Amino acid sequence: MKKIFQVSLGLMFVITANAQITITGSNMPVSGDSARFSFARPTSVGNYTITGANYNWHFDTLRPIGQGVRYFQPSTSTPYFFYFLPPKFGEKTLDSVPIPSIPGFGAAISIKNIYSYYRKTPIIGTTTSFDAEGLGLTMTGIPVGADFVDNDELYNFPLNYLDRDSTRFSLTTPSSTLVPFLYKKHGYRITQADGWGTITTPYGTANCLRVITTQYSTDTITINALPPGFNKIGFPNFERRYQWLTLGEKIPYFEIIGTVTGTSFNPTQYKYRDVVRTFVGVKEEFEANIALSVYPNPSNSQFTVIIPQNNQTIQAVLYDVQGKIVLTQDLKNNSEVINQQHINVSFLPKGFYTLSLVTPTQKQNFKISIQ
Repeated sequence: MKKIFQVSLGLMFVITANAQITITGSNMPVSGDSARFSFARPTSVGNYTITGANYNWHFDTLRPIGQGVRYFQPSTSTPYFFYFLPPKFGEKTLDSVPIPSIPGFGAAISIKNIYSYYRKTPIIGTTTSFDAEGLGLTMTGIPVGADFVDNDELYNFPLNYLDRDSTRFSLTTPSSTLVPFLYKKHGYRITQADGWGTITTPYGTANCLRVITTQYSTDTITINALPPGFNKIGFPNFERRYQWLTLGEKIPYFEIIGTVTGTSFNPTQYKYRDVVRTFVGVKEEFEANIALSVYPNPSNSQFTVIIPQNNQTIQAVLYDVQGKIVLTQDLKNNSEVINQQHINVSFLPKGFYTLSLVTPTQKQNFKISIQ
């Protein structure tokens, strides 16, 4: 009888250890929360695409190369507090937004010091969604707050295995004589929970729900002083996140962030929840993208490469499916905030290729198609 009890107890432990979880609003951050994470070396990640029910993800080989802390500040403690009142709270998410150069407009354009503002909806009662409510930006030196006309619902609750939803969002900065341009962001987000089980990282082991969230948006800059037809430029902002959500950490236990070009996902950051670590001789920052986007993809004549500000040589190398180099081109150094470079492929046969962007310290690959 004692042995039967021990076996039953063991089975109960296994079932509990691999319990399918539900993510709710209580598992999201609140004003005043903070959470430390580590950036992982890309070569230490392994296969992250496999998923399913009751799956055990093993990322215990992750090697940290730097750390950061996410601070969810009361709105009154942020630079744009006069635009966003409690219960909204903010988090600094970007130092600057890359802006393409606009022909015929010589004035400097900049969007810096970007804060995202969040809120749980509704304010009172059971939380049904965790929303991005707006952005705080410093536009050409002027602090501006912009609410989403249509909120960006980052998660809808309860979030369970096999749930899938699509939500739209739209934001436009207010018109002002002080700021000579408008910034608009609109698009939609697809969120799907495609796996559950346990995840193991250097931080520990936890029950998790694996979620993929993809943002398809277009950022548009409109210059008020230029005539219609010449005053607007838009650039794609397609981003995907693979996230392993748990019940107690407030931020993803592990997260892979990257850009989407056509059907290709290009990972750029690997972050996991972690404790304080000491780094000797390691620069504490993540490896940034060389390019923000390559489009259109597919194309039959020319690809445009959007490159942020850079002060080093970038070489574009195009390989065919057999690994043969069919084109090389140096992309010019860029002292502007962002630059668009064009690669002519009209002379190449139809098919699939790999575009490698190479600097003395980095390399980024894109899968492209010539039709």
